[in-house]
Amino acid sequence: MMKVFLVVTLTTFFWGYSVHAQNSLIKYDFGDKEASFNPNPGASSISFLPKVTENKAIKARVRTASDGSGAFNLVKKGADFIKESALEIVAGTTTSKFSLYNLNTGAVNKTSFNFKIDKAGTGQWVFANGVSANSDDIFQGNSGVKETSTEIFVGLRLNVSEANELNFYTRNGNKWSMVKGVGLLKGTDYLIEIYSNNSTEEKKYSKESEQILPVGTYHVWINGKRIAEQFVTGGLTAGNSLSGFLVYGVTPKGNDTMSKAWLDNLEINSNL
Repeated sequence: MMKVFLVVTLTTFFWGYSVHAQNSLIKYDFGDKEASFNPNPGASSISFLPKVTENKAIKARVRTASDGSGAFNLVKKGADFIKESALEIVAGTTTSKFSLYNLNTGAVNKTSFNFKIDKAGTGQWVFANGVSANSDDIFQGNSGVKETSTEIFVGLRLNVSEANELNFYTRNGNKWSMVKGVGLLKGTDYLIEIYSNNSTEEKKYSKESEQILPVGTYHVWINGKRIAEQFVTGGLTAGNSLSGFLVYGVTPKGNDTMSKAWLDNLEINSNL
């Protein structure tokens, strides 16, 4: 009788642990202090930003441009969505990157964050999630997204020009495709929500009505409205866990003013 009780108890424990592990919620809001990271020449750090309280194994990394341009600042102003401190990213001439890796949210997740780009006349901003496996991948390493980057599931890009409207692109396989009619503007606060399904079966979630996510697809919602297109994987093999997230900015060389953006209220949840 004792053996039966022990087996049932252990089974219940491990089932509960498994459910918890597959429904993890990570909240990251950059703390409440002000600070700056702008070494010259460029460098990276996994100690500049606050630690992720939900899981100490998760690393929060920043990397400035290799020529020392750009910076990362923890600030209390710059966008209306800032509650305590937010991450201000000044885009250098090569990748100025913030990333989280060692995430444990499985192959399906919802990622949401607030974001605002200033009114500079040129620049580029990229968001991605995918598999982080080693120090050479785009989440732990220094490079930007390349055609050969196979570790990406979601890939979004915003191109900055003299116009007020931002050009919006998604990563389709190993190429970038422009999406028309999105209407994002410089100097505007946005809540961006991304529902990702890199599992091997169709998923559903409820937002406005029942939404269906086929295998290898993701939905993008901006300020509560879904972009109509159903976007496809950036090349990641189905079934791989989405263990990395990044945002980076680049300002072309020769510009006196560098593009700047603010990021805050980041949440990654394996429960759609």
